Amino acid sequence: MTAGALGISGSRVFHLAGQLPPPPRLAVVGSRAAERRFREAVGPLVEAAGNVGWSVVSGGAMGIDSDAHRAALAAGVAQLVVLPCGPDQPYPPHHGPLFEQVAAAPRSGVLSCQPPGTVPTRGMFASRNAIVVALSRAVVVVEARPRSGSMITARLAATKGRARAVVAGSAGAAVLVAEGAHALAWRGEAFALRAAARDWLGAVLRGDTLPPPEPKPWPEHLHWLREAVLAAGPAGLMLDDLASPRTALMALVEAEALGLVVERAAGRWALGG
Repeated sequence: MTAGALGISGSRVFHLAGQLPPPPRLAVVGSRAAERRFREAVGPLVEAAGNVGWSVVSGGAMGIDSDAHRAALAAGVAQLVVLPCGPDQPYPPHHGPLFEQVAAAPRSGVLSCQPPGTVPTRGMFASRNAIVVALSRAVVVVEARPRSGSMITARLAATKGRARAVVAGSAGAAVLVAEGAHALAWRGEAFALRAAARDWLGAVLRGDTLPPPEPKPWPEHLHWLREAVLAAGPAGLMLDDLASPRTALMALVEAEALGLVVERAAGRWALGG
């Protein structure tokens, strides 16, 4: 399959096992070493996409990517795995059986970005992520650290005019929301997340802009912490900035559990997405 047949500029030849899923397509990306609470959000997101006629695209990696592929198989959602390597060099190798399942599923396929015999190198992953974006109408970041491949993918999506959403709660998500991504609240309630994702995907197809979600209410006894985080500015709040670091740490743990703050960088806290 050529780049032109895929709607991608260039003259590269790709290998497709199975079928190219129909548009619109939603790219689901996130951390390889994702926290359990974010991995549990993948299933509802994929189900919501399938319920409103979207296919799913991801990169076949550990963590969020493979969760998206398995969720699509379980829900019967059309999907595409985009691999950075040759068709005979599955990466990661232990996902070979998963890729075979995807290739055999209805309206689904596995796209290899390199010729047979090509093992993945570091630069191929960035190229793979660009193809994931090119083949998608929208991108959702389930979890990301401020400096990560998922953040690069999300920012590339912005330059390509793709709609972007994040599952609120991770440090990278807070940064992307500040840069204009739509926040999807996640408090462990699958029904609420499915509804929010359906609303966002519908708005993407209509070309509408959804209003940002209502700010989370802060408990009265934590108002002082909110003021301290705001006063710290973009750099984030550090425990040593406060008179009682021990009291502040206990308050930050509570605020993080409520989704009010995230640790944007090591030891630096910012308002949650």
